[in-house]
Amino acid sequence: MHSIPMPTFFVRLFKVLIALLLPLVIVIGSVRLLVTDRYLAFEYSKIGFPPDRYGFDQAQRLAYASANFRYVREAQSPETMSEQQLGYAPLYNARELKHMQDVQNVYQAVWWVWQLAFSLVLLVGFALAWRRVTRPALYTALRWGGLLTAGIVGLIGGLAVVAWQLWFVAFHQVFFATGTWTFEYTDTLIRLFPEKFWFDAALTIAGISAAGGLAVALAGWRLQPRPAKMPVGAYIIPSRS
Repeated sequence: MHSIPMPTFFVRLFKVLIALLLPLVIVIGSVRLLVTDRYLAFEYSKIGFPPDRYGFDQAQRLAYASANFRYVREAQSPETMSEQQLGYAPLYNARELKHMQDVQNVYQAVWWVWQLAFSLVLLVGFALAWRRVTRPALYTALRWGGLLTAGIVGLIGGLAVVAWQLWFVAFHQVFFATGTWTFEYTDTLIRLFPEKFWFDAALTIAGISAAGGLAVALAGWRLQPRPAKMPVGAYIIPSRS
């Protein structure tokens, strides 16, 4: 019994869907790789990373920043942050606590988008891979989705390098309300995450995402079936009437 062929419309739709969703999957996945203790330790141990001028040593910085990341990553309760102490004083002031709640909300929403996009890519990719005749469409989608990812993050990363301040402000204006994300140099958030931290993080995410996109594009290109080559010396003898 022959399987029912997939309509051309759906093949094209699935191909476009994969190509458009891959940048989300790769970029958000790269962000998730950085919200970890390993990245914190790597960043803080860099030669030239600015020390805290107000007294945190590297071990304190790592401990407080790790708790900060867990709060965001694991959607912990606000009390997890507000109950942290520095001596007999709260570690974070009210503005910092409000901002961290906003960061947690944005991160959790973005992570939900990643899970949805990843699930759709797997589902649609499986649908195309199931039939031999539609597999080339999947390979094409991987190629174009990977190249689209590399192109987007290359552009964004380049803007971050040449106009960091403008890029940094624009990023926060997209995700946070005006006036809720600026702090004093003496505030804990700035002491844990100076501007150098975010510049390095932006370039690292761009680099991982671009490499991931190019790897996916290369995989799609390598998997694409090639037309059979005619053997050397082969020719067609014309028929005589």
